[in-house]
Amino acid sequence: MTKQIFAFIGACALLTAPVLAADSIDAIVANPSAFDGKHVSVHGSVADVKQKTSRKGNDYTTFQVCETKCVNVYAHGHVGVTDGAVVTVGGTFTASKSLGSFTITNQIEADDGAATPAPAPAASATP
Repeated sequence: MTKQIFAFIGACALLTAPVLAADSIDAIVANPSAFDGKHVSVHGSVADVKQKTSRKGNDYTTFQVCETKCVNVYAHGHVGVTDGAVVTVGGTFTASKSLGSFTITNQIEADDGAATPAPAPAASATP
């Protein structure tokens, strides 16, 4: 019976995990080393969308998600985000990494399908 109770509690924890609040972009940018290598979920406005194709023929998209500050996002494929859209993005945060002669800072490598539009605000019931 005890094993069943622990199994039930574990299942409940897994089912409720996706509804946890998004990480603050401002907090991530203020202390990037605390989030380095961790899975984060951020919510904010999209800026600077660039859809590209690598020399090997792989499509990818880069953009920023912003509150007061911004984080960079790298997503596999050409994702359907546009400047000004409000989205939630989940993925692995990297404080700093070098790619050849480039250094990329404060970047989230988005989980596949993780750049999702934010839900529309609820309609107000004003008379």
